[in-house]
Amino acid sequence: MGETVIATWGLTKHYGRFAALSDVSLEVREGEVLGLLGPNGAGKTTLIRVLLGMLRPTAGTASVAGFDPWHQGREMRRRVSYLPGEIRLFGHLTGLKMLRYMSDLRGGEALERAVALAERVLKLDLSRKVRTYSTGMKQKLALAQAFADPVEILVLDEPTSALDPTVRNDVVSLVGQARAAGQTVLFSGHVLSEVEAVADRVAIMRRGRLMHVEDMRDRRGLRLVLARYEGGVPDRFPEELGLVVRERNGATVLWEHRGPVSPLATWIGSQPIVDFAVGTEDLRSLYDRYHGPEAGGDEGGDEGEGGPS
Repeated sequence: MGETVIATWGLTKHYGRFAALSDVSLEVREGEVLGLLGPNGAGKTTLIRVLLGMLRPTAGTASVAGFDPWHQGREMRRRVSYLPGEIRLFGHLTGLKMLRYMSDLRGGEALERAVALAERVLKLDLSRKVRTYSTGMKQKLALAQAFADPVEILVLDEPTSALDPTVRNDVVSLVGQARAAGQTVLFSGHVLSEVEAVADRVAIMRRGRLMHVEDMRDRRGLRLVLARYEGGVPDRFPEELGLVVRERNGATVLWEHRGPVSPLATWIGSQPIVDFAVGTEDLRSLYDRYHGPEAGGDEGGDEGEGGPS
């Protein structure tokens, strides 16, 4: 990954006594896809709006493409394409005229690519009036423009929320293509499988606070090893194997393991282990540490309803 292109330091946003954001410090690097996770009310959209200069922070600072979003918003927004969670388009225009209008805001150079994405990838009839489009079709039109814009940074706030599964896969593919082209993508979403498929890192928010950031490359290299010993579980294990005990229960132990599998397999073969299983851990288990039934409470307002699927 390249240099930092989005950064926040102690970013805070209050509405009266309610803290929509609390002391959020985060970095997003050039060419990276960062998945922003959390249920409704976690602060994702507030964070995005502060980064886009749509809201003024109560405290803290932010930088997007080297600009202060509040004081240098015009310069910053030339380098960013934003897809909001709720789309508002001109219903009296055809799909083609709507794309032309949006492309003209950046000089018109994105129109040809936007039309190609809309018609060939997202299968839209651009001759129809926008008011005749379904919610999902309007989402597709806005997505075509967002991915066509010649910008450095894409900010996508729940881009697949109104789409069917086939089109969701197309969006995930387009995010991958944007990353391959060197664009930086901030992807806020509810569908964990989509974020897991495309994100380089994930940031989990809860009640306006940034709870955890994890590199997905490290996570994809994580193994879970469940072993059942003949007798009790030893107190110690070889340090060079890098085993981390997650659970220990009688004659069984659950380890986390990263690194080459051959030394681990050789060592297991030398132990009084009567059975073992090796698996992986998906993003859901990490997310549930902060939003699952066993997650502890913390300070802040209501999270609102809804969660990832």
